[in-house]
Amino acid sequence: MSSANGPREAPKKAKTAIEDIYQKKTQLEHILLRPDTYIGSVEPVTDLMWVMDDGKMNQRNITYVPGLYKIFDEILVNAADNKQRDSKMDTIKIDIDQEGNTISIWNNGK
Repeated sequence: MSSANGPREAPKKAKTAIEDIYQKKTQLEHILLRPDTYIGSVEPVTDLMWVMDDGKMNQRNITYVPGLYKIFDEILVNAADNKQRDSKMDTIKIDIDQEGNTISIWNNGK
């Protein structure tokens, strides 16, 4: 479109610096900023799951954090995988201390 003074110019776009688009992060910073990329969701979810109640398996709704579940599962699988390297390993112990807010997994392998 033109005006009495000639064609109107489009407004100039401001250049965006590459630093404004991308940010360099250390691996730790990236993990802490986007944990779902590595372990899955860090938001609580409620699902129907099988759980042990008084020595019996029951299916009921539980609320858990999938990312924490995945971390626990990975540690447990690693403890069990040690059996492949150490045929004398025959024990895995799991201690869940709700008061101390800790979970410990131990095996008697090398």
